[in-house]
Amino acid sequence: MSKNSNQSNKQEDILFFSSDDWGWKTSKYQLSTRLAQQGKVLFVSSIGFRAPTASSEDLGRIWRKLKNFVQGTKEVQPNLHVLTPLVIPFQNFPMKDKINHLILKMQITVAMKQLKMKKPLMFVFSQNWLPYIKHIDRKKCIYYVVDDQSSFKGLNAEQFKAWDQEMSQYADGIFCTAKSLFDNKKALNQNTFYMPHGVDFNNFYSTWSDTTPAAASMLKLPQPRILFFGHISHDWVDAELLKKCAALKPDWSWVLVGRNSMSDNEFAQHANIHYLGEQEFTDLPQFCKAADVGIIPFVQTPLTYNCNPLKLPEYVAAGLPVVSTPIPSVSELYPEDAAIAATPEEFVMRCEEALKKTNEQKHMRALAMQEHTWEMRVDKILGHIENDLPSK
Repeated sequence: MSKNSNQSNKQEDILFFSSDDWGWKTSKYQLSTRLAQQGKVLFVSSIGFRAPTASSEDLGRIWRKLKNFVQGTKEVQPNLHVLTPLVIPFQNFPMKDKINHLILKMQITVAMKQLKMKKPLMFVFSQNWLPYIKHIDRKKCIYYVVDDQSSFKGLNAEQFKAWDQEMSQYADGIFCTAKSLFDNKKALNQNTFYMPHGVDFNNFYSTWSDTTPAAASMLKLPQPRILFFGHISHDWVDAELLKKCAALKPDWSWVLVGRNSMSDNEFAQHANIHYLGEQEFTDLPQFCKAADVGIIPFVQTPLTYNCNPLKLPEYVAAGLPVVSTPIPSVSELYPEDAAIAATPEEFVMRCEEALKKTNEQKHMRALAMQEHTWEMRVDKILGHIENDLPSK
């Protein structure tokens, strides 16, 4: 917790139903690790949004889940325990839902008994958990909405919309990371709060330290180096925009870092688009230090319209000027920190302007991110839960 926390020292049991698998450094990781400083957390990894395919990515994820399931509930840091649930993922499997309900209920019941958890504070990050959580005696149920998940490709959108509607009314309180999500949920539940993502300030501000090296793999590339880190997926990244930008500026290095869900040859025709693989979260400042501009080249869809990019305050804390496609949260939250561009030509032009920013300008904006830490966000979340939600 932050030094200015006004929260009590009361320890909470927290049941945390994630929309991601443990280890992915998303908002769920950031929140759960901070909540573990308040009490015992059982982090339940995602049960997935859609039926798996025969792709190497899906098969790899199934294998990792099986390995983690066999290991049982494990403590990954003090007070933070991870359960990888085993459920039947195939849509056409007879009696799938009833069997999954029984399997998951048993797994969660056993884990809670092992951890001596009673009547926990429950956080739910995706609406498809709804059928599995109603039996749990909880202190309060918090629906934490980070995306319009019905907009992801490959899932049953109508079912997710129906679950979302019911979950919004079932929850004792809702936190939304984007204003558009907040406006939607406020109409369904009066106990709805706007809560933008925080930033791991100390991690990204470390780029300003002389002891933090620049990533060697990036230093080999010509400048300017334009960096994107995150999930490289067609759900998020506008591949055609990147290709056109790379063609407009063939002497620039366009660098992609992160988990890649696109085809291996997606950018093969562009020698100046460089994929450097998935990196440790704590190593990202080294890549920022070697970069000149951080970019958010998101596609324009309902999914991205309702998102709040984690990477924006991370780029800024690391000293990178930012160029983004028109994402409402980017303009609303950090209008001084990100230039907006709708076309490849505009995107390149905004990058050229960003390259002219001085170190003094970049450092001033980096320091401003101290007011947006995850510790401060968790303080506010727990304050709302304690003071603004009706007691059960």
